[in-house]
Amino acid sequence: GQRRWHCRECQYTFRPHKKHHKQDKRWLKSYLLDGSSLRRLGERWKVSQMTAWRRIQRTFQSNINLNKLIILSRQSCSGIILLDGKHFQIEKKPYTLYVSFDGIKKKPISWILMPRYELRRGYDRILTHLKSQNSPIDAIISDGGKGLEASVKGYYPFIVHQRCAAHVLQDVYRKLGGRWFLATGYGKEIWPIMKKIALGFDNEIEAGEYLKIMKKKYSQYHRAFFVLKKNLSGIYQFTKKPNLPIPRTSNLIENFMGQLEQRLKTFRGVKTPDSLIKIITNLIILKHKKPTKK
Repeated sequence: GQRRWHCRECQYTFRPHKKHHKQDKRWLKSYLLDGSSLRRLGERWKVSQMTAWRRIQRTFQSNINLNKLIILSRQSCSGIILLDGKHFQIEKKPYTLYVSFDGIKKKPISWILMPRYELRRGYDRILTHLKSQNSPIDAIISDGGKGLEASVKGYYPFIVHQRCAAHVLQDVYRKLGGRWFLATGYGKEIWPIMKKIALGFDNEIEAGEYLKIMKKKYSQYHRAFFVLKKNLSGIYQFTKKPNLPIPRTSNLIENFMGQLEQRLKTFRGVKTPDSLIKIITNLIILKHKKPTKK
């Protein structure tokens, strides 16, 4: 029947905006960014793991939910956008995080978590927002997802849509036989040729001519050359606007997604999609959003 409190100093429930909780807020940042576990956080606060988790839940914004588009900044983005999706499995149900990334400022623009695997409607939500902001989009870089391509054609049919050369090389890698093939002498000879076709030329014509020569010389690898030939036009779309610094790959957003995934592996409390999107949003805000000047 005694009163229960979360703070031994003020004997009230934990509130992160209290003056004497500045150190606690720093520990929360260490939990989100540096990989501190709930157990370590509870030891610092001298409370149990569940109490530490409840304190973290109090710092999350309550208006961040599933199927809601979250925008990092209202400022206009640059003309080069990267799009990608990341799959998550929660209680054996699939969810996809859709992200738009600024290729010049190198930070995320908006993101949304939606149920099911990667579909067009997630990218539709992001591109609808960009269209409503009248953002001058010159180029979009992405992988070869069909839903993504259909969404870009529907909203921005006349811009440069650059296909990620790294994803094309991954398809070539699988057609060649993967790691086992690259370990052989033939693999060490043919793999640099494939990389040169995808990344080593400044225009599609020169790359196409070199591809024809190599295809005749190494005819036994016709399946891998077919993948390159099929996607050659897409990976050389950047040549349509040579004055813009359009990247050939989507490595920027892939690295960003990889950092999110690596950090989320250490979280033990991600059991619902709402808690997942709240953790992802707080991670992005702490890392990329600059504090406003007062």
